Amino acid sequence: MKELFRDRDLAKIGRCRAVLEETGIETFLKNENVSNTEAWIIEFDPTLCVVNDEDYDRAAEFIRNHLAEGAEVSTEEEVVCKNCGEKNPGNFAACWKCEQPLGE
Repeated sequence: MKELFRDRDLAKIGRCRAVLEETGIETFLKNENVSNTEAWIIEFDPTLCVVNDEDYDRAAEFIRNHLAEGAEVSTEEEVVCKNCGEKNPGNFAACWKCEQPLGE
């Protein structure tokens, strides 16, 4: 297991995780609940990891592309997940929270 991406924004981590899981790259989320500590310690930030080390390079490329596209895409239109009720940007294919397909 290799650390891929760390960020204080759990929603961003969730979106990146959904992108990787959609492509068949198995992931693991560390520090999902620890980041709610009062004092900020970077080592406790939510961390997205790839389960299989051989997927690391491919996963890193997907994340780079996803974050670059996300900076350019408008997220004004939101879609509410029918499974969990979470709001998602209109360009998402799967819910960032529960990972269920959107729009079905």
